Amino acid sequence: MNSLEKIDATITALASKIDFYSLLTPVNREQERKRFFAETREGRPYDPVFSYKSGKHEDIMKPLENARLVLDEDDDLQMLLAKKLDFIKVQIELLEASDENFGDVAARLYGVPDLECLQEAERILRESKDQGYVFPEETVTSDRMVSILREELERKGIEWRVVFSGKIVPKITVSGKDRVIYVNSNIDYTAEEVERLKVHEINVHVYRGANGDFQPFRIFAEGLTGYDETEEGLAIVAEDASGCLEKDTRQMKLYAGRAVCAGYCMVGTFFEAFTKLNEFFPDYLAYRLVERGKRGLRDTSKRGGINKGFHYISGWRKVRKYVEENGDLGILYVGKIGIDDIGPVRRLIDNGTLTAPKYLPEFIDKLKRR
Repeated sequence: MNSLEKIDATITALASKIDFYSLLTPVNREQERKRFFAETREGRPYDPVFSYKSGKHEDIMKPLENARLVLDEDDDLQMLLAKKLDFIKVQIELLEASDENFGDVAARLYGVPDLECLQEAERILRESKDQGYVFPEETVTSDRMVSILREELERKGIEWRVVFSGKIVPKITVSGKDRVIYVNSNIDYTAEEVERLKVHEINVHVYRGANGDFQPFRIFAEGLTGYDETEEGLAIVAEDASGCLEKDTRQMKLYAGRAVCAGYCMVGTFFEAFTKLNEFFPDYLAYRLVERGKRGLRDTSKRGGINKGFHYISGWRKVRKYVEENGDLGILYVGKIGIDDIGPVRRLIDNGTLTAPKYLPEFIDKLKRR
């Protein structure tokens, strides 16, 4: 094993010690949800007070810093490794942040939405409101959703697992690190979103992770720094090209809601953000969006939270622009990479360090024919 393979292995080992989203998921979320609605029904504004599991990360920082010191950022691969180490360091800072500086650290980790991103999200919400759209009933159980995803993976010949989780806030989370799709056991799904989720979760998240598994460095399976914004944007492009957004017509409104929610949570309280989202969404969905945006904070009357919800709209805008400029979507399937990584990744393919992707979705050909 050469020195860069050792650093890549170190990154995998360090990342495995950080149960990142689990540590940022409130352990008392159900109690606080009930209290929030009990208080607000009585006309009393309430900001949930969340509790979290604790984690220790003292043994991570030293090997992280040692690995970072030996990397030469003028080399494409070493630069990508260095950026990943820096990202892990900020992840640890976020887990250890107080409520007072949580928002600032999250902004360093995920960036902040620009004005055009928020304006487009607001436009989508306003148009949906003007159309008087009613959200469909969620009738597909989590048990059925797990079965559907397992059947689809088996059909594609991809040996990933699909498991229930009562510990995640989103409906579904994909872990390239664990090769697992986690399905929220506390939430049901609409019939309209089943096909869309197969495209979103498998044709984008799983395909990119599975292709990353064929690369000689694990970071391409687990995700380069900033990969998630591109991945969520690519997922929306995939859904649109596959015709899923025509059937699941509420979904763009939800993506826009996540982006707008990120903006609200950065500057306001939980209750303020809920009140604004409640203008466009029913109570339970407005709460779910804000809970997702404010997670990480203990006192949700403070500004900030996990602000990455804007990545859906910002990533969609970037990938859409890339497609309009005749960009090659296939290269985004080399692994979990971002649009900003295309240059170095292409050079690494050309010099034989990386291999071309094995799994490519059908929607890419559809876009080419257009």
